[in-house]
Amino acid sequence: MQCNTPASFAALLFDMDGLMIDTESLSARAWQQAASALDIPLQQRHIDAMVGLAMPLCLRYLITELGDETQARELEAQSRRQYHQALHQQEIPLKPGITELLDWCHHLDIARAVGTATQRQLADIKLARTGLARYFEHTIAGDEVARTKPAPDVYLQAASRLGVAPEYCIVLEDSAYGAQAALAANMRVIIVPDMQQPPADIAKQALAVCQDLFEARKLLESLLSLPR
Repeated sequence: MQCNTPASFAALLFDMDGLMIDTESLSARAWQQAASALDIPLQQRHIDAMVGLAMPLCLRYLITELGDETQARELEAQSRRQYHQALHQQEIPLKPGITELLDWCHHLDIARAVGTATQRQLADIKLARTGLARYFEHTIAGDEVARTKPAPDVYLQAASRLGVAPEYCIVLEDSAYGAQAALAANMRVIIVPDMQQPPADIAKQALAVCQDLFEARKLLESLLSLPR
């Protein structure tokens, strides 16, 4: 792990899916099951390209890739049904180290918020079912801003809610789209990859790329002692 531009911080902003909770694998499975049921030739590269994107952007991507709007809409709707069913019926696993990291934040009274591309209704379900809701006073969802990730709106709104300037925020993200959103907001970003590694150009701009949340916490602990 290499740390670029080390300095302290005043707030931490957390992505949700793939960073705090292991829902990206549920989403990938939902896409695969939907494609199989509809006999649509969805490839792994398509699923990888949609990691971190809000559903409207996924639909736009599928229309372009499949070249058939009706087919793309059917696939999106079927996948959404599969995903919602999984969220309600299956256990939603936490990512290793997230509870320890959030307990540490709580102990030190570090300002924090969630910034997610997920719609509010689903975000509330996920945070409640995993027990993570108690750690956050503020959650900004993808359907509550004009532009979702990779645009910076979600994180800018989260910083505004906390009353912290963007340059004093550190974002924790797993996806390239989320990291782009943080960088566009003039925030530093720690990337903890989930299903795929970030592109080299994004990784170079990150504060660090950590192998897990335990490593990310060690980095944050070291940064707290530095001047802003």
